[in-house]
Amino acid sequence: MLTTKPFTLVCLIVLSCLLQAETVKLGVGQDLPPYVLRESNSGIELDIAREALQVKGYEITPVYLPFGRVMLALENGDVDAALTVNEDSGIADIHYSDSHITYQNVAIALKKSGFKIDSVQSLGQYSVLAFHYASRYLGSEFELMANKNPNYAEKGQQNIQVSMLYLKRVQVVVLDFTIFKYFKRLETRVNTDAQIDVFKIFPPTPYKVGFRNVKIKDDFNLGLAELKKNGRYNELVKKYID
Repeated sequence: MLTTKPFTLVCLIVLSCLLQAETVKLGVGQDLPPYVLRESNSGIELDIAREALQVKGYEITPVYLPFGRVMLALENGDVDAALTVNEDSGIADIHYSDSHITYQNVAIALKKSGFKIDSVQSLGQYSVLAFHYASRYLGSEFELMANKNPNYAEKGQQNIQVSMLYLKRVQVVVLDFTIFKYFKRLETRVNTDAQIDVFKIFPPTPYKVGFRNVKIKDDFNLGLAELKKNGRYNELVKKYID
């Protein structure tokens, strides 16, 4: 008498393999709230990348690295994909996704100060507190202003920028606006009710995910488009800043 048990077992094993999600090792900078929150494996960018890939059946394994090593890990094949990159990253043979996030650096001052900041150069007359390495990343004009301004400083802990602005310890802060809103929401020691002026004197910077595999990149793009279409994308962003 013939039995179908071995055949059934083989089919179940094959089906299990087919249903098992492919894992994508994603290179990520150490910690950049609210975009990346290492402690909880979450953040705006991580959540977007995770859910966009889940749409097409992938799972991500974040690989946290110092920012300077993320690109090298992608180039060497130590990870399958990486945040936060674009074509200016200068890595050959990498497939860049559609833009999944846009950073908008701004200058922010208290509204009652009445400042009129219409250029990078005009920052030179104020005390300015920027994020760490801002003088490297925000262009040559900003670097010149920083070098000439005796009241210019940088801080690695960006929550300090928010508190120092509202405490009037500094006249202007320079940072990504989403990061500002995130830390403003979390601030409990300092009153942050005062109105602010936001000066968009820096161009927005669209960022992408770099992939070594073009098919996974294409699948990511399809998943990202679906998140934007069904409203889930906006939900993920608002979760951290509203």
